[in-house]
Order: sequence, then C-alpha cells, then structure tokens
Amino acid sequence: MKPCTTWTEAAADCRSGVSLHSHTSHSRETLECLPRLAEGSPLLRGMLRLAADCYRRQRNRELDYRAEWWRPPLGPREALALERGQIEQLGLRPLVSITDHDNIEAPQLLRLLSESRDMPVSVEWTVPWRGTEFHVGVHQMAPRRASEKMAALRAFTADPGEQELGGLLEWLAEEPETLIVLNHPLWDEKGVGRDRHAGLAIAFVREYRRWVHALELNGLRAKAENHLVLEMAAQLGMAAVAGGDRHGMEPNALINVTRARTFAEFVEEIREDRISSVVSMPQYGVPRYMRIASLVLEVLRARWDGWHPEEKSASTIRGSCVRDSSY
Repeated sequence: MKPCTTWTEAAADCRSGVSLHSHTSHSRETLECLPRLAEGSPLLRGMLRLAADCYRRQRNRELDYRAEWWRPPLGPREALALERGQIEQLGLRPLVSITDHDNIEAPQLLRLLSESRDMPVSVEWTVPWRGTEFHVGVHQMAPRRASEKMAALRAFTADPGEQELGGLLEWLAEEPETLIVLNHPLWDEKGVGRDRHAGLAIAFVREYRRWVHALELNGLRAKAENHLVLEMAAQLGMAAVAGGDRHGMEPNALINVTRARTFAEFVEEIREDRISSVVSMPQYGVPRYMRIASLVLEVLRARWDGWHPEEKSASTIRGSCVRDSSY
C-alpha cells in the first residue's frame, strides 16, 4: 500500500481514518502527572491550587496527587461514537482502537454489540523499565486469547522482570494482526529527567525493535516533542503513527489516514510496509495549555463545591477524583 497523505495534508484519496489510543470510564488515571503538566502555566497552577484548597476543606487533609485517581467521563459506547463521528465528518470509514490503562473491559463489552462486533481488543500497557516507565499500545489482540494475554501483562506490571519482557513482546507480536506501538516515547511521565528518559527510550526501542512496530505522535504532547519523535523514528527506521490519547470530551487531535479498509490491513501497512500518514485535526492547533486546562476541568467536573465522597463506588464516579490507598 502507498501513503495517502503527508503529515498535515487533508485525507483525500484515503478510505479510512484510524483513531488509536483513547480512554473510557474503564481506565483508572493517576493524578501524579498534573503538577508537572502545570509547570510554566499560571492558569493551570491556579486551577490546581483551587482544587487542593477545595480538597483540604472537604477532607481535612492535604491532596496527595500520587494517591488519587479518576476515571474519564465517557463510557465505551460514548467514546466510540465520539471518535467515529469525527472521522465520518471527513468522509472516511472509521477504524477505532480504544486503549484503557491495563484493562480490556471496554473493547470486550463493545464486541457484544452488533454495531461494534469488529472492535479491536486493545490496551495501553504500563511497562516499568530501568527506573522509568513506558506505555505500550497493544492493538488488536486475538479475542480468544486476549484475557490470557492481559493477565500476563498485568502480572508483569505488578512484578516487572526485564528478562521476561522480550518473551512477552514476542508473544504479543506473533499474531500478525496485532500492532505494538510505543506511546509518547519521550514523555518523562515519572520525572526521572528528560534526558535520562529519552536515552532509556532509545535503548528500549533498540532492545525490543523486533516486536515494537511504531512510535507514537501524541495528540496531547507538545508539537516540538512530536517532531523529536519523528526524528527518532527516522533514525531507527521505524514508522510513526498518530495516537490521540483522548481522556475527556475532545476527540483525538491526531488521526491516521489510510487506503486500508480494515484494521488488519492498517496493521499490515505499518508492520510490513512501514507506511504511515497522519492528519492533525483543528483542535491540535489550539494552544496546548488551554487543551490541558479543559481536560483538568473535566477531571474536576468543572466545579469547586466538593469532591465525591469516598463511600461512593468507582462505577458512579466517572470523571471525578477518589482516593485509593493501594494505587
């Protein structure tokens, strides 16, 4: 297959738009990264101060970002409809892969519905490695083996052993219709230091290059960082694919466009031909701090009159913050 477009061109002559890397209410999200995201933005710092003050008044203790978590506001059907709708507006066939953190509940539920029986079973897998942490998008596991594989991935995350990682990645990649992507490879989410994390990212890819098929251009990361990822992909001879990383109500800001008709054909395009075409949507041009501020407002349910009480179950707290001492 040949590429349809370049990085910023319209999706003319393509058949499908592919949305990779988005989250639903089945994804549990830590707040640990919020203070770092707020660095350099007085608006975001002010929002977090208000949230911390509200939390202190409500619970009579300080807000510990490492011990708090939240769930994105959209359920599986809502998230799928949002991503499909944006792609359909381009006149393209929508191919959507939802990747919640370390669980596959959302795609498995969607496959029970007639309108989404071909939904890829995908996940964003947390991989601790040499003091930092990588997020690996595993797209379209075979449904009959997905639960078995997810159990193995969770076990690794809980008790990582570097000597086991290559075997796990090889096991995932043995299915030709599975796509493995290193998500936001240059984001130092754990705060080990930007240069150190970047060096580890390059080492990770070189170590596991046989089974990692692409690097991600992330719709929520800075444009300068994405351009560095493009350079990294070129140096390593890899494809770079779009991943929107949607958590809130805004659809993915970066999507893939392709002549493929099915997700399996798209995977072949990336794995075998290393062809990738990416389109930036209008929201990608909005200043990043404004987009993150909007997301933070959604995390906090856009109100300062109190966080949800601890006694409410997680299933009823979509988009709000709760405490879990085991996180």
